[in-house]
Amino acid sequence: MHIDNLDCLGPVVRAELEKQMAQRRQQETRRTHCKRRLPEGFDSQAEANFYYSEVWPKIHSGQIVDCEVHKTFLLLPPSEYCGLKLHKAEYTPDFVLTYKNGLTEIVEVKSKAIRRLQQSYVYRRRLFIDKYARPQGWTFREVIVD
Repeated sequence: MHIDNLDCLGPVVRAELEKQMAQRRQQETRRTHCKRRLPEGFDSQAEANFYYSEVWPKIHSGQIVDCEVHKTFLLLPPSEYCGLKLHKAEYTPDFVLTYKNGLTEIVEVKSKAIRRLQQSYVYRRRLFIDKYARPQGWTFREVIVD
């Protein structure tokens, strides 16, 4: 139901509708504000900041021809050993950037606190570098933010 003119309604109904409309506007403002703060596809504000300050300008200028966000690489397949089920091991860098000159750069954006909490990160990073980056001549950059 769509009402163009609330004046034709009684005061109680009009007040209730105005209250509901104000709540909807407030919800829309919150949704829009959240979208502005952290765009879809990014896990953190640091990732979004890196993308908009370093990646987007290079895409726009033609230096970067492809950007993949959160591409997952298989480090070890799932298996079983002595009755133990061993889960697969994966590594997901924040950005896989391909430059116009053919260079591929892997970028990991982390805060100092998250890096300390993710104890397995240094091992997964090492496996990724040895299995994918080094053999293919990719560069690896770690961006640590406060």
